[in-house]
Amino acid sequence: MLWAATVAAGAIIVALAAYAGWLWWRVATQRRDRDRHNAAVLADTQAERSASIAILADSLLTGELNLSEGAIRLKVLLDHWYAPGSGQADYPAIYRLYLSTCTMPRGAERDARPKREIRRLDREREAFELAARDAVLAEAQALQQRFGVPPGRAGLSRLQVAP
Repeated sequence: MLWAATVAAGAIIVALAAYAGWLWWRVATQRRDRDRHNAAVLADTQAERSASIAILADSLLTGELNLSEGAIRLKVLLDHWYAPGSGQADYPAIYRLYLSTCTMPRGAERDARPKREIRRLDREREAFELAARDAVLAEAQALQQRFGVPPGRAGLSRLQVAP
């Protein structure tokens, strides 16, 4: 009788060990699949950011985007590309122009302001842009060298950057 109980207990232990092994295998498989998925999502996200930075840099260089708007958009993307704020060392003019213009109203908030105030803000913004123009365009060229020219945009006329 003792021998039968021992065999039954052993069988239960073997069954539980097999079940635990199967559960461990499932968790390991799920972890591997999750890590692969996360790596693929991260790669896609980085590719989208890279393309966005390339498009914005090209738009600044072709004059399709004004400098302050480009600085605001690039700063956000660079903060996601680098650790927040660390892109400032590589692209200080973009960050300076961003800091100079980021508090100015945009969109509906700007439209709600009196015209006199809008004109004053525009003159202020244009002064910031004029002071930062060459440095921001030089950094846009550096970004374009790093992230490439967006497809279909090679050879478009470029704004002249003073040496």
